[in-house]
Amino acid sequence: MIALWPAIDLMGGKVVRLLHGDPSQRTVYPERAVEVAIRFASEGADGIHVVDLDAAFGTGGNAGPISEIIAASPVPVEVGGGLRNRDAIEAALASPVSRLVLGSLPFRAPALFEELLRAHAERLVVALDCKEGRPTIHGWVEDAGAGDAAGVARRFAALGVRTLLVTDVARDGAMTGPNLDLLASVRAVFPGEVLASGGMRGAEDLAPVAAVLAGGPAGAIFGRALHSGATTVVQLAAARAALREVVS
Repeated sequence: MIALWPAIDLMGGKVVRLLHGDPSQRTVYPERAVEVAIRFASEGADGIHVVDLDAAFGTGGNAGPISEIIAASPVPVEVGGGLRNRDAIEAALASPVSRLVLGSLPFRAPALFEELLRAHAERLVVALDCKEGRPTIHGWVEDAGAGDAAGVARRFAALGVRTLLVTDVARDGAMTGPNLDLLASVRAVFPGEVLASGGMRGAEDLAPVAAVLAGGPAGAIFGRALHSGATTVVQLAAARAALREVVS
């Protein structure tokens, strides 16, 4: 059944949410990041998805808050943002973080990525941050130049990638519902884990996402819907349990 991954995005040490990945359109939340992570875990999250937006945009980093989250969280933590060279990735892999999310490097340094993948396949997640069905890189501002999402997903499957994080950037932070067609196109060629991101609103999205991602492991990332109070992890977990009963 679909795993629940609440998102914590960080800028300047603060928990934020961006609209369509635009740093000028951000909402800042008052709660400390580590407190948010602990609360999400206590409510039933399967893991915590953390994005260092300052690192992604090349304007700094949030190593302190991220270390606090990793140390305090009783559930797995995956971290992304700004991991674009060997030194940064190997330093992160040496930490207790469960998984790293790589966006630009698999496209811009494929030889290095394949080398890292051979050694750490279970700890590397590849992000397909898509605009109009095409993966983007460098904080979602540059086309990856690798074709459409399905073609890219097929190539990553052949390389042995275990997990893809698929985001429709146009829906990110907008709470307009996930891009089911995009997710379905990836699932059709990728048998590994697919994490659905972008536009997730609440319990109503769990069944359709689970349906289009059937046939392999799947998860859903919820950001603004949780931080704004539109839903809670408790409500999502209850809806998932009900969905499991219906399926069984």
